[in-house]
Amino acid sequence: MASKAPIHTRKRYWHWLQYAGGLLIVMLLLVEKTGLLPFPLLERLEWQAYDMKVRSTLSEQADPSLAIIDIDERSLYEVGQWPWPRATLADLVNTLFTEYEAGLLGIDVVFAEPETSLWQQHWEELSRDYPALGELPPPVDGDEHLSNALAAHPVVLGYYFQASRQPSDPPSVGQLPRPAMVEETDPLPFPAPERYTANLPVLQQSAMSAGFFDNPRVDDDGVFRRVPMLQRWEGELYPNLPLAMLLSLLGEPPVTPVLGEGAGVTQLEALDAGGFEIPVDGRGAALVPWYGPRGHFDYISAVDVLEGRLEPGALAGKTLILGASAPGLMDLRSTPVGGVYPGPEINLSLLAGMLHQSIHAQPPWVLGFELVSLAALGILMVLLYPHLNALLLVAISSVLLATAIGGNLWAWYQGLALPIAGLLVLLVAQLLWHLAMNFLRETQQKRWVAERFGQYIPPQLVEDMVDSGESFGLEGEERELTVLFSDVRGFTAFSEAIAPAELTEVMNRLLTPLTGAIHQHRGTIDKYMGDAIMAFWGAPLHDAQHAEHALEGAFAMLGALDAVNREFIAEGKPALAMGVGLNTGPMSVGNMGSSFRMAYTVMGDNVNLGSRLEGLTKAYGVSVIVSETTAERVPNWCFRRLDKVRVKGRSAPLWILEPLGRREALGDSRREWHAAYEQALELYHAAEFDSSERAFKALTDQQDAPTQMYLERIEQFKADPPPSDWDGVWTHTEK
Repeated sequence: MASKAPIHTRKRYWHWLQYAGGLLIVMLLLVEKTGLLPFPLLERLEWQAYDMKVRSTLSEQADPSLAIIDIDERSLYEVGQWPWPRATLADLVNTLFTEYEAGLLGIDVVFAEPETSLWQQHWEELSRDYPALGELPPPVDGDEHLSNALAAHPVVLGYYFQASRQPSDPPSVGQLPRPAMVEETDPLPFPAPERYTANLPVLQQSAMSAGFFDNPRVDDDGVFRRVPMLQRWEGELYPNLPLAMLLSLLGEPPVTPVLGEGAGVTQLEALDAGGFEIPVDGRGAALVPWYGPRGHFDYISAVDVLEGRLEPGALAGKTLILGASAPGLMDLRSTPVGGVYPGPEINLSLLAGMLHQSIHAQPPWVLGFELVSLAALGILMVLLYPHLNALLLVAISSVLLATAIGGNLWAWYQGLALPIAGLLVLLVAQLLWHLAMNFLRETQQKRWVAERFGQYIPPQLVEDMVDSGESFGLEGEERELTVLFSDVRGFTAFSEAIAPAELTEVMNRLLTPLTGAIHQHRGTIDKYMGDAIMAFWGAPLHDAQHAEHALEGAFAMLGALDAVNREFIAEGKPALAMGVGLNTGPMSVGNMGSSFRMAYTVMGDNVNLGSRLEGLTKAYGVSVIVSETTAERVPNWCFRRLDKVRVKGRSAPLWILEPLGRREALGDSRREWHAAYEQALELYHAAEFDSSERAFKALTDQQDAPTQMYLERIEQFKADPPPSDWDGVWTHTEK
């Protein structure tokens, strides 16, 4: 018992180390989630998981009441380079409402500078030089033209804030619109920019409203996932373009912040705009509800509107956003649904989400829920996992992983954007940690296996067993294996010709290379029986190619014997020959014997057949004989049928075969000889002895022992024909 104490002590040590490591993983994740120790990699994993959820749940149908008036490449080609004259834009606005009966237009472009033409700049000078011009009205002011169009129709302009101002930046430009009416009791943490670029006063005063289209909440990987709904400037709150359009549709209702409790803190949860609730995070940003890849909404080329190519009333009542998708106008963004995504479609997606109430929420309780989930699940895994084997570890982790992903997707379909990366990292990290620690703890057991199996099999195979991760036991089991029997012919006479003291050395010189050939091809030595060897393939380590490896081992043994024979001949000793028999089939393998002595061995009828096949090699004058089953397991080798026989101890006949070599290694002449031999054998079994005799005599290799055997049999059968029900089977009565 004293010898077991250190083992138990080491087990306790590994268990405590396993507990400590698992607990450390949980603590690190909890600290990261509280923001005390951010892990950028975990944040990026969260972004990737969010993007995958977005892409897997895209809508196939677009809202027909929403569309984009697109300043695309074709429009630039036909109308001219950007910026277009303000008069052209005024015509575009007027056409949208008068010809096509649009409902509301948002403009995802800012007009921060006045437009001046050469006519306007030099009109007074030209009037003095050409008095006749004085009778004409001055050139139309493009800004005034556009201002008149804006005043006549429901249009929401766009502008942008700048989060930080550099010393070289100019002061703010243009006129901001009226701020949103936000019923704010205490200042909420909306973004507070330091500069803005807005529209000309003459344009802003004529428009219904305006909204910003910048996004200070772009994630660090440059992807648009959320946008702020409001930004604070000099104490007032201003809406983004989609929210400004929604407010214009609703008649400019007040915006009411909806507060909620999360982790013991009251924080912003949503914005209520005229009964439309917009879920936001604690800093007032909403997740963009992506409906599809680029082009999900209807795109209408701006030039088609200007040229009147649409059907009258084609845009009746529709809410539109005028913006650019042309690459040269720099309004393309990276999003979860596309690396090149037009800014106008981002804004239209957010507007659609508000109208359809399909923006995913991030309630304040999400952080608390995640912390509790990580802590509870992590502690459960820390306590449970050290007691599980690798299979159960993987199985339980897979179930937990599937549950976490399934639950997260279910919440997503319910409109909740819950974090998932922390749980996934917890599950994977705990699994890997405990698998590694269990492996280290189980090294002692694997050593035990190696020490015990090392008594029966080569050290190389023991190492493979340990590395394979399989579970091994000494108890008996049935398994398909390939068994090999070899016997050196004439060794009795050989040994009588040498001194008894020299016999041990000769045996070692003979069996060592033969054993090496078997080991080299992953075989297990079962036993030595004088100069005979019994070996098998496929146990204790599973080997799907056990038949092929055994066949390769048999030929390697013949090669090793040739090398030994060269040494014997040089010493004046006679050369030796060897017969090898191989059979494949179900066999019983395990540690067998008595309480006094045990051996790892194979038993069964298929083992006995392997021995019988080895005994037939001398009768047929070949070195290797295999069974049909072995040949079937090695389709890339070529075999010739030697005979259909009934061996001693078995009533059922079977074909015995001789391996000729790998198919790709056989030359054309050898293939032709093999085909002719098989044809002669077919004639023999059809009892057409005259034809068979001619076919056998026509073979080029007349020294072939099986050929000579069949010619002798044919002579016997011609003299004494077999009965009419002859089946061609030759019965062997000796072992």
